[in-house]
Amino acid sequence: MNNKTDSFDTTCQRKGIQTMGLMDEKITSSVSKSEGVEAEFRGIAAKEKGELLKELSCSDKGISDDEREERLEKYGYNDLSANQKHSWLYFIVHSFTDAFILVLLVLSLVTFVVEKDVVSGVIILALACMSAVIRFVQDYGSYLDMQKLKEMEHDTVRIQVPGENGPEVREVPVEEVVPGDIQLIGSGDIVCGDLYLLESRDLFVSVSAFTGESIPVEKTVGADLRNVNAAELNNICLGGSTVNSGTGLGVVVRTGKSSYLGKISSTIHTKKKETDFDRSLAKITRILITYMVVVVLFVLLINGLVKKNWLEAFLFAISVAVGITPGMLPMIVNGTLAKGAKFLAKKKTIVKNMSAIQNLGAIDVLCTDKTGTLTMDNVILQNYYDINGEESHLVLNYAWMNAYYSTGVKNLIDRAILAYGQENDVNKYAGGYVKTDEIPYDFERRRMSVLVSNPGGMHLDGGVEELLPKPNEEVLITKGALESVLECCSRIRVKGEYNNISEADLDRIKALADRLNQEGMHVIGVAAKKRSIDAPTVFHAEDENDLTFLGIVAFLDPPKPDAKEAIHGLYDAGVHVKVISGDAPVVVEHVCKLVGMRTDGQKAITGSDIENMSDEALSSVVENNDIFARLSPMQKKRVVDAIRKNGHVVGYMGDGVNDAPSLHDADVGISVDNATDVAKASADIILLEKSLTVILNGIYEGRRIYGNILKYMKMALSGNFGNVFSVLIASIFLPFLPILPLQILIQNLIYDFTQIAIPWDNVDDEFLQGPHKWNSASLVSFMNVMGGVSSVFDVMTFLVLWFVLGYNTLGMQNYFQTGWFVEGLISQILIVQFIRTAKRPIIESRCDARLGLASALGILAAISIPFIFDRTSNAVFTKMPAEFFVFLILILVLYSVTIEIVKKFYTRKYGAWL
Repeated sequence: MNNKTDSFDTTCQRKGIQTMGLMDEKITSSVSKSEGVEAEFRGIAAKEKGELLKELSCSDKGISDDEREERLEKYGYNDLSANQKHSWLYFIVHSFTDAFILVLLVLSLVTFVVEKDVVSGVIILALACMSAVIRFVQDYGSYLDMQKLKEMEHDTVRIQVPGENGPEVREVPVEEVVPGDIQLIGSGDIVCGDLYLLESRDLFVSVSAFTGESIPVEKTVGADLRNVNAAELNNICLGGSTVNSGTGLGVVVRTGKSSYLGKISSTIHTKKKETDFDRSLAKITRILITYMVVVVLFVLLINGLVKKNWLEAFLFAISVAVGITPGMLPMIVNGTLAKGAKFLAKKKTIVKNMSAIQNLGAIDVLCTDKTGTLTMDNVILQNYYDINGEESHLVLNYAWMNAYYSTGVKNLIDRAILAYGQENDVNKYAGGYVKTDEIPYDFERRRMSVLVSNPGGMHLDGGVEELLPKPNEEVLITKGALESVLECCSRIRVKGEYNNISEADLDRIKALADRLNQEGMHVIGVAAKKRSIDAPTVFHAEDENDLTFLGIVAFLDPPKPDAKEAIHGLYDAGVHVKVISGDAPVVVEHVCKLVGMRTDGQKAITGSDIENMSDEALSSVVENNDIFARLSPMQKKRVVDAIRKNGHVVGYMGDGVNDAPSLHDADVGISVDNATDVAKASADIILLEKSLTVILNGIYEGRRIYGNILKYMKMALSGNFGNVFSVLIASIFLPFLPILPLQILIQNLIYDFTQIAIPWDNVDDEFLQGPHKWNSASLVSFMNVMGGVSSVFDVMTFLVLWFVLGYNTLGMQNYFQTGWFVEGLISQILIVQFIRTAKRPIIESRCDARLGLASALGILAAISIPFIFDRTSNAVFTKMPAEFFVFLILILVLYSVTIEIVKKFYTRKYGAWL
């Protein structure tokens, strides 16, 4: 089963509910509402199976496709998010809600009604429509791209439906689950919608999202009349809880906003984890709003009081507000991220959380598991030994029985055992038994056990090994991590003889395991014990005692051919690699050495080492060590948290239930398409291929995206900050407006048009070679320096226009205004080439052809518009004389030279240009 980012199940995961109980959340509405929800679910749990199915108008075989369609129409999608599918018409309407466009519409209305200027009104209205079309194309295109990416996630859930030959199992999209559906759940699944259990088999479910308790609880069938919370009801599995082990089948009783989580979530506050990206955007927005308010009020008062024309002052102030606001920022950010997500999709990477793309580029520490990342993820059974290192078919048979009869999702070890068993007909010797019970695997015990009995049968008579169950007998078979199995054993078996386990025996076992580990093999222990069929039928983890140790099974997962190259590529990209594994220390060390990790002979830090460390000691250990082995889920999470607290941006790659806490806490959680649902729900990025090379491609793309967003922000901030001072100075000293409101709007529209191609721009290779974190301080310093330079050249233009060219009277004011329009627009477009690279533009670093073409068209428009408008009766623009362009060229050349000089001093002082 898979789950979408915006789907019901993933919503509760991504909001961080999985790491805290709802009991810890801040309740914001009346307690009675929560009590009403609890009472509703107690009422459901108290019903008998037949009564509830009748109430839901369904059977235990499921509902038909036609019925499902009707119920989907009635109950709606199984989705807590507000995100819905939109048509192109929605985006057209939404395009006209932009603040810049609304200002244009207001100005056009004032121009028509108050000033009676039809030509200017039509021009402003046309500008509004053009801007809306540009926004529509960008937003709708990004929306379509993201819809295509979501369709690639394979977000399905297994349900049972009526078939011609009985019930059939089918996969349907998570959001299309409806009340009355019969849902199948198993280990690693996230429950979709609220379920009333009809069948359960050793079903253990984690309800920590609702109770805060980390220990999984067993869920069983049958009416539950207890007066307890919904999460504690035996026959209810709430949507958003995760299956640790076992299997179950239940009828969906509530979905979407009618579900338990849907109702209870309206009474709590859930806070999204902020990234550096989010915080920086918020800070820049506050800075811009502050500047805009101050400048607009100042300009309004000065022009109103000095020039005594409050209507003109108002229109000018509004236009200035539009001009100094980077209206393209949301479009540039969303367009760049969407383009990056589309690019990564082609590289077998699906982005669930858009902000994670930039964070991917900021990663300087990547934590990853060994299996499937450094190795082939194709575990092959190699050997099966008794404690003397001699081949033992008994050990193989018992390992096969444990893997075969367990009901949870088969892991790599189980699949390797079963594959070997199929090739060698192990079922002839170990098949034909019946599983009576089992104790599922968990990451604290690191072992699992099955209890099997002999139903009788000719093939089981005679010649049966003494430990195999005879009629009226059961045998408990345990396999798992060697040390965890040994701690349950009191005896050993060698060549048919049974003895109490001794220190010498333990030394022999350890020596055998060490030899296999040093050869790069993963080993597990196998043990068993008999008991009478008349013994208590229910057994627990405490019953895993007094076992007889049988031997060791060894597996090999060879390193990937490209792992060494990928590791070196990550090192070259400034990313430090740390391996966090649950495998044996010696095995992990061996694999790390084979793939060329720079560990300098490090020994693995184990879970037992970490268990006794203080946070301060762990902080030092994670900084100086790169290999961690035998870690539990919470120990993995603790390592990730410690690395983050040391100031690193951490990426974590994992695919199991045990990786979910770390995936959630990391700056970028990375999982794979065939991972468990809880792992995928906790991740920000899903890989269609588990490979470090794919991650490396994503890191470079994240840095390219960061670079292009940073370019626009620095261009916009420096340009707008310079315009602030220029407008203030001009408003104080000039007897007329330095530039007309319509000129500001046209200038802003043309400049924004030239920026549309920024998401496609090239980024210097030097910039891509290291990680980059968002730094608001660098944006502010850049804004102050480059804004000041921009303002100096604006004032220089004022002086040339006023003193040299003589545009210093009311009759010549339109020449002054047109002159600043042309110079301001060209200089803004020109600065793009200088800000986009730390190198010399064009000579050492060339922009993308699309950005170059857009810039050329913008400069052409700046020069030609005054000539075009001069032929009309409108007095907005005036054709400029030839001598103006001589001075314009001199100013622009001097501006360009100055920027290059300032760039060198700035880089020397602050360490980087971008």
